[in-house]
Amino acid sequence: MRRSRRVRLDFLRNRLVRAAVVILPVLGVVLWVLWAYTGLPPDPPLPSTNIGNTSAGFADADWRQAGGGVANWTASTNGALPVDVAPETMWRYVAGSPITAPPAVVGQRVYLTAEDGSVVALERGTGTVLWQYDSGLPAAVTPAVTEDLVFVVFRAGVVSALEPETGGLVWSRRLQVASLPSPTVSDGRLFVAESDKNRLIALDAATGEPLWDYRLDDWVIAPPAIIDGKVIATANDARVHVLDEGTGKLRMIYDAGSARWARGGPLATEDLLHFSSFGGVVWGLDYQGHRYPLERQIQYVRTVLWVWGFTKNGPEQQGYVWSAQTPGEQPYPPALSGSTLVVADASGLVTGLNADNGEILWEFNSGSDITVAATTADSVALIGDENGQVIAISIGDGSQKWVVNLDGVITASPIVAGGMLLAATSSDNGTLTALSFSSR
Repeated sequence: MRRSRRVRLDFLRNRLVRAAVVILPVLGVVLWVLWAYTGLPPDPPLPSTNIGNTSAGFADADWRQAGGGVANWTASTNGALPVDVAPETMWRYVAGSPITAPPAVVGQRVYLTAEDGSVVALERGTGTVLWQYDSGLPAAVTPAVTEDLVFVVFRAGVVSALEPETGGLVWSRRLQVASLPSPTVSDGRLFVAESDKNRLIALDAATGEPLWDYRLDDWVIAPPAIIDGKVIATANDARVHVLDEGTGKLRMIYDAGSARWARGGPLATEDLLHFSSFGGVVWGLDYQGHRYPLERQIQYVRTVLWVWGFTKNGPEQQGYVWSAQTPGEQPYPPALSGSTLVVADASGLVTGLNADNGEILWEFNSGSDITVAATTADSVALIGDENGQVIAISIGDGSQKWVVNLDGVITASPIVAGGMLLAATSSDNGTLTALSFSSR
């Protein structure tokens, strides 16, 4: 009897062990899928305020953060500008230190950073300094400005929120490592990067407290684009990551391919996501997709099968709509005007493309090295070069409309905001020049 009972117990134990060997891995996979793809874990905290509400009260003429706004169009909607006559100088502000990012313009103020760590607010009409904040840390970013706060990221990894009327420090947070991109603020969240930790971080814009973070595959060197509840981020590699704005969870990833690094930030419209990559390729992607379990591994296997001739057609990644080969290497991000994308190459080539299908509409050769990314203002694209020229190019046909000659090299993308053109040069070791269209 005892032996029989022991045999039965051994038999039952063996069955349980065999069942566990099968069930536990399956259960582990199910739990991993639920955690990674369905967002079942508790969501991160919500921001405490709605600072940077993307649906509220900014004039179309404002340029309130990098890219002009959260979608990174790098476009001004300033109203009809004269396109046949160049603007004239209004004022010059000598920072005495390199200026490598465009200013922000909100209302009657221009907010500017310089390499010496200074942040200044200038009176828009005269260039008079209204206040100055000295951090002692290098800064090469466009401030992100709301009605409540001015956000600046210093390269050493310090994020500061300043009072827009006085420049007084409201809060400051030190990151673990250096940070390179300009900050982006959207609906209560401030997006910054720990660049060499490959991390994008969402902070509470009112307090600086972390809400969530996401690790990319390489250095984060460009600000994200934000649209329709999604954060679209690039790193110093060929991958584009589409995240949920509220939770930071990955929704989709697109790999542009070996050596096609997307050094510049993405640009997002209601329909497509655009970015440029080394090798001269510009992309149009549908960013509304969702990733699925083992997606990248399956894509790799399908690619190998195609390379070895086991399948007739190569796999197409989720989200692909179009790609276009342009001249040059395209180290700079694209700019948008209506349905036209404009991309500039350092060699002096500028290309206009149809944003819907990638068709090349026109090409322009400036004849000199272009030192900054292109921007747009109504019906013209603006580029800056090594000779201090700001060149306006017709969005319609790629013809040159006018040229402004400034002293030194253009060191930050020229922008149109508040009815004027703002361009930074290397003159006097760092000068911002404001030019007016109003006298024409």
